[in-house]
Amino acid sequence: MDLQLLERLLNREDERVEWKESPRDANEILRAVCALANDLGGTGAPGYLLIGVTKTGQIVGVTEDAAKLDEEQRAIADRLRSTKILPTPSFDVVPMPCRGKTLLVVQVAPYPVPPVVEVNGVAWVRTGPTTRRATDADLARLRERRPEHLLPFDSRSVPGTGLADLDTRRLRAEYEAARESNGVGETFPDFAAWLTQLELGKPVQGTWTPCAAALLVHGMSPQTFFPGAIVEFARYGGPDVSAPITMRRTVTGSLPDQLDALWAVLAANLTDLPAATEGIREPYAPEYPLEALRELVRNMVQHRQFDATHAPGRIEWYEDRIEFSNPGRPFGRAAEGEFGTHSDYRNPAVTKLLVRLGYVQRLGRGIRLVRHLLAANGNPPLEVDTDGFTRVVVRRRP
Repeated sequence: MDLQLLERLLNREDERVEWKESPRDANEILRAVCALANDLGGTGAPGYLLIGVTKTGQIVGVTEDAAKLDEEQRAIADRLRSTKILPTPSFDVVPMPCRGKTLLVVQVAPYPVPPVVEVNGVAWVRTGPTTRRATDADLARLRERRPEHLLPFDSRSVPGTGLADLDTRRLRAEYEAARESNGVGETFPDFAAWLTQLELGKPVQGTWTPCAAALLVHGMSPQTFFPGAIVEFARYGGPDVSAPITMRRTVTGSLPDQLDALWAVLAANLTDLPAATEGIREPYAPEYPLEALRELVRNMVQHRQFDATHAPGRIEWYEDRIEFSNPGRPFGRAAEGEFGTHSDYRNPAVTKLLVRLGYVQRLGRGIRLVRHLLAANGNPPLEVDTDGFTRVVVRRRP
């Protein structure tokens, strides 16, 4: 960013420019970035959040201590990558000198909605110099902005499906709880309208129709519509596929059901190995860190390619390694640099639903966490191949 642009941004607040006095205004910063990402006016232009400027336009700056400035910059970036704001918008946080002070400038790209960006389940928009909670009319305007065929695959309606294809028992129980806690009685939306608000589907030619993400996460039988949405688990009694298979399982059902089943299978197959001797004690450590395996399963279920393929995900456990393979290369920015360095979402609606159900706690750190856990447990480094499929190999601890 050049100083000339910065000076223009300091002229006044508008629908693409917001000022905040302090980086400690955590919730306000999340809402501001959410509103700028949603770009209600459809400008297509970047939005800017200037931190260190009061609402009257006075430049107070942030800290001048280099270490603290770096810490505040990283804290804002981490906050914007957390599950508090979904889908994760594209942004940059940069310090800028200005009139003897230092500002933190957050540049936010308009999110190609839908799905709509939300903070803790609430969408925010900006009209003129004001950030406010999105109304139903705002949400409808944002959701209708992109033609159906340009939506991410998991946000598209699935023709020929309906409410009967979802686990409505669970969803209705959640609906009744939300209706009761809201306390607005007759003004609360009906069941189908509530599902639409959750971006689980929408009316199509007069019939409420679920999207792909709704069927994958809340469906009674997702494999009816996505035959490849399964994971094949096999354990071999040797170093390659010529060895006898000691355990095989095909994991089906909704994505949450698959995660629960696969996590249980991995935990049941783990054993401990002797670790480095400490005096007269001989401690034991797992051959693989369970949390790393859980994270890799979460990653493969959340990010796999569901469209244009019937290929399943696979977990193959050999005597010296475990191989995880998935249809599709890393998506978007996730394909840049070393695997796991950048985050992007092939299935943003699926990710949002898994976060809502508690199956995903934090975004953008999964593979980095896996590398850390493997190193701490004494396992060799992660091996990755992304030629058509994404294949990840975890080697057994020596």
